[in-house]
Amino acid sequence: MNIIIAGASFPCGVRELGNVALQYGFTPTFIDHPHNAASTDAALATLRIETGLPDDVALPAGLFLPLLESWVSEGRKLPEHAMLQFDKRAATISRSKQALSATLAEAGLSHVRRFRVGTVEEALRVASECGYPTVLRSDTGYSGRGIWVANSADDLRDFWDRQSRERASADYVEMRSVLDADEDELIIESWLAGDEWSIDCVVGPIGTYLIRVCEKVTTIVAGRPVTLGYRITDTADLLEELRQAIERWCRVIFHAGLVSFACFDIRRHPNGDLVPLDFGVRLGGDSIPLLVRHAGQSRNAYAAALDAALTNDPRRMCPLRAGPAIVHAFARQSGTFAGLAVLGQGEVIHSRPLGFVIRKTEGVPVHRRVGTVLTHFRSCEEFYSACHSSSDWIQVNLS
Repeated sequence: MNIIIAGASFPCGVRELGNVALQYGFTPTFIDHPHNAASTDAALATLRIETGLPDDVALPAGLFLPLLESWVSEGRKLPEHAMLQFDKRAATISRSKQALSATLAEAGLSHVRRFRVGTVEEALRVASECGYPTVLRSDTGYSGRGIWVANSADDLRDFWDRQSRERASADYVEMRSVLDADEDELIIESWLAGDEWSIDCVVGPIGTYLIRVCEKVTTIVAGRPVTLGYRITDTADLLEELRQAIERWCRVIFHAGLVSFACFDIRRHPNGDLVPLDFGVRLGGDSIPLLVRHAGQSRNAYAAALDAALTNDPRRMCPLRAGPAIVHAFARQSGTFAGLAVLGQGEVIHSRPLGFVIRKTEGVPVHRRVGTVLTHFRSCEEFYSACHSSSDWIQVNLS
């Protein structure tokens, strides 16, 4: 039987995923789009560089494992007679925040209440009923694009106009293309303040297992939520609460018996329950795979998770060390990027190219991400403080 690892450029150690699959009689095929070819290991066995899923890959029996949103979109196009196992229903739910909430609501589970709106007047009416702060977001989207947090009716009117202009931007058009999204509906929901977590998990025939749990720090800049960093946590009570929550969610989202990766962004509802803000049938990005591989030390936690799902044995999972973190660096004024310097513990794992130009948008403060630092914090309090004061220890050089 084949296993199609789609998104071979994803930095989770795809070769090790293939090695695990080989142990259980699968024949791995690695595939990715031409625009990702430069960041894909050309020495991978059975590597295919394709714009989509050709019939000789899509039709034979096997397991389809997408690692990138673009390949989730390709999986949704699989013909009904294809024998490749992929949860198209879960993938469709992942494309709509409203569908996620509706699916959980139908199962009697706590969820974020969301309301589709078509006009600014309708948005203002719903927001007044939900209360401020309120979130205006695209029903389909990722990476914070199309999301605005309004503290008042005046804010909401302003953000409604801005999101209309944002939809015409190249970044937004690219996102819609990646998601293969036809509709572009807007949603109003209440802003959930407080702690946030980001998780990866693997869904198997008899259960769902946590791969990693990260504390996630965000802030609001000019009405937009901005992610500041992630830290691996192993707090026992929290992990058990999250494990139980994702078990409940995945039972109603995924078809029983299928194997899939999944990621969730989670906050706490005012009633005390954990609720997912968003989810995907893939692994989380944003430099998190490098963080996970660092925290796993000598073992690949993603490969261990696939091993556990294929054998229905959670003992094969790879526990991660608590404390490793990534913190994003931001330029707070316009200029030409000239590099990063870490004033303390940490290693730059990603940065903009030298000469990258940071431009100011009229009426909006400059807050442009220019790099990411891999580091370590002994506590979540130390991590939160460092994220909010990153300019004190990550020096952004501009010319």
